[in-house]
Amino acid sequence: SYKLTGSAVLSIVFLSITVGLLCLPLYTRADALQAEANAIENKLKPWKTRIKKIFKGDEQVMILQAYYRENNYHPLMMMRSSISLLLQIPFFISAYHMLSSSVALQGTSFGPISDLGEPDGIIKIGAFAINLLPILMTAINIISGTIYSKGLDKKAKIQLYVTALVFLVLLYNSPSGLVLYWTLNNVFSLVKNIVMKLVPVSKNPTEEKIYKKDKNDTIIFILYALSMSIFIGILIPSDLLVRSVGDFLMNCQTIDLTRYMWISLCISLGLFVVWGGIYFYISKNKLITTGAMISLSFIAIFDFFAFFQKTGDLNRYLYNIEGYDNNTNSALNLITLVLIIMLIVIILKNKKSVFFYIGIIMLTTIIVASSINTTSICRDIDNYSYTTKQRDYPVITLSKEGNNVVIIMLDRAVGRLIPYIMNERPELEERFDGFTYYRNSLSFGTTTIAGAPSLFGGYEYSPLTMNERNNELLSDKHNEALCVLPVLFGENGYQVTLMDMPFAGYRIIPDLSIFDEYPYIDSYISTGITNPVVNEMIDDWSVCMERNLFADSLRQASPLFLRNALYDDGYFNDLNRRLSNTSYFQNTSDISHARGIDFTFMNEYSALNALTDITSIDSANTNPGSLVILSNNTTHEPVLLTEPDYSVSSIVDNTSYDSENSDRFTLDGISINIEEPSQMGQYHSQIAALEALANWFDYLREQGIYDNTRIILVSDHGASNLFFDDAFENFNLCRFNCLMMVKDFNETGFTVSDSFIVNSEVPYIATNGLIDNPINPFTGNPITSQIDHANNFRYFVYECPNPSDNQGYTYNPGYWYSYDASSEDIFDTNSWNYIVTE
Repeated sequence: SYKLTGSAVLSIVFLSITVGLLCLPLYTRADALQAEANAIENKLKPWKTRIKKIFKGDEQVMILQAYYRENNYHPLMMMRSSISLLLQIPFFISAYHMLSSSVALQGTSFGPISDLGEPDGIIKIGAFAINLLPILMTAINIISGTIYSKGLDKKAKIQLYVTALVFLVLLYNSPSGLVLYWTLNNVFSLVKNIVMKLVPVSKNPTEEKIYKKDKNDTIIFILYALSMSIFIGILIPSDLLVRSVGDFLMNCQTIDLTRYMWISLCISLGLFVVWGGIYFYISKNKLITTGAMISLSFIAIFDFFAFFQKTGDLNRYLYNIEGYDNNTNSALNLITLVLIIMLIVIILKNKKSVFFYIGIIMLTTIIVASSINTTSICRDIDNYSYTTKQRDYPVITLSKEGNNVVIIMLDRAVGRLIPYIMNERPELEERFDGFTYYRNSLSFGTTTIAGAPSLFGGYEYSPLTMNERNNELLSDKHNEALCVLPVLFGENGYQVTLMDMPFAGYRIIPDLSIFDEYPYIDSYISTGITNPVVNEMIDDWSVCMERNLFADSLRQASPLFLRNALYDDGYFNDLNRRLSNTSYFQNTSDISHARGIDFTFMNEYSALNALTDITSIDSANTNPGSLVILSNNTTHEPVLLTEPDYSVSSIVDNTSYDSENSDRFTLDGISINIEEPSQMGQYHSQIAALEALANWFDYLREQGIYDNTRIILVSDHGASNLFFDDAFENFNLCRFNCLMMVKDFNETGFTVSDSFIVNSEVPYIATNGLIDNPINPFTGNPITSQIDHANNFRYFVYECPNPSDNQGYTYNPGYWYSYDASSEDIFDTNSWNYIVTE
């Protein structure tokens, strides 16, 4: 309602009316049940009074019980008179919880009320303030109760008046927005009571209508309510989590994902079993309520499986970074759902018992599938138990006197963006003094799992060569590639430091135990550990998961035309999070506006900013130097930052700067396509990463170790964003265009090279001139440059990014291409050829 109106007051009115109308059948039926209870009580009252007058003690109890049995009555039936009151309690708790802490109400005025987030304090007597709205609310409540209790006994009337006073006490010092909502509810109740007195409910229902029950309806309802609860509460969340458990875990803190699944199940049980059960209990026609629950179950299962949404690039907040639109085939979906409901109605009328057997099968299947997924998730969580042993604060050791080699892998950084960044921020060229930028740079793979091995291990670990070694597991070959340079340098006396080696141990969170057998290697995880606000971020994410894991499941099981509304731009209709400035997931509305700070970006960016603090200078001349290899995902997380300094901010509005500097995306007549937030976000993230590294380089200069340090700045692959009009067949060339920048010892100036290069040259560049005749310590093959054989290279478009998708001996099928290196322009699509689809 706030999204529609933009007004907190109108939203409260809208909310009150909507909830009142939705609950009207509930309250109407509750009133009818109360009338039925009063009718039977009045009927039994004369004889009940007479029995109590004549008989005493156990004899009285026995005779009353016999009398009740004869009239199909139980004293607990008088609890029906309290149903209306009991139904208000959960709504009161919900409203109190939501409106008492609503960001939308804080500082919002309404008439004489200056702040709906505080008590109204309208009447002021000196320094003493009286809250008028709770008193008005109570007066309306008493009037409504007086009308409602007309004709009821004194006990019922007293109960209503006491309830009104209780609400006065509870809400007197509450935020006026909450009191306004409850006042409007009382107005709605008053109108309802007046109307119902004008059109009274029948007060003489037959006993058959009161007590007649169909046990089959009850059993079938329970079967489908449980099926629906477990399906949405456990099966869908577990289906999401089981695909990539590691994406939701962290090295720096133990996270129990099953906790959020159980919370999701509790919410689901509350919605379908508890509230559904209340509707079922008070409904006159149990068959209709049963049919509704059956229909909901079949619709949810059909929508989830038949119209399954590919989640795309989801972050841990269940926010789709690439945007979300799921209206395709909405008409077909709606027609199908109507046919399903019609079929259910026909079967209910003619062969209701069929649904009992279907319900048994459905519930059993859902429980089994949920159990399998949950077991798998628990097993995967156990497999990440090694993270508890690798939480040491990282230390990078560089030599003052020897030669240092630093390899920095910026995941998904796009090489072709560098000239545009340097053009906008020319001071970076000075701070990257000594670097050569390679314009024509390529990676052999389009994902980390296919592109990183050859970056760290050389040509022997390209996707094509890895597939040729088809008698070895991909995981073993990947781990071997990560160890090539550390072992080679370590065996030659260098101090080796590794940070965040990608997919070490073939795990999303690197398993550093693969380096344990090498005493000269120090390996660390920096992600999260170097972030000063990581605990605050995890707490925020935990609160989100407690709510939105269920909300996302509900969305996935809903008809297509509802999914966008339930997704709500990634906020899942959480108004406080939409308006909050402290949320740790960023929601982008366009290329210039965003709200929130991205969780993953902050973890990675903090690691780059911490480089100066974690660097240790070794002044002793005890070894030939140091090798440092670090991987970082700052450039993997496209976020909008505040221009022009590209700083992190919870509210981003770059309208003015983007408008005044739109020409910065055109260079030498070639323009970058910056039309989507993800494109602008990639550009921003890359600038932020370069700025953070420049700060570290400045520190190295201050310490006098910049000149004796060889630095290779490289990425494992480019980004999938279509930055340029260079799409070809099944991919765009930016996915292969990795970042490649090299600073050698004592180099000066910033130069640009058009020479063709691939990131598999990194091991050769790293060892060149430092280690004589470098040999791969695992295969015995020499580490050499093979750029002269570029026309034999094969480039692999691969869409299986997680280790769990690559548990065999070769990569799954993908698309293979060749490039004619003689063209001297990797962005010339005519130089590329499609080879084969496996």
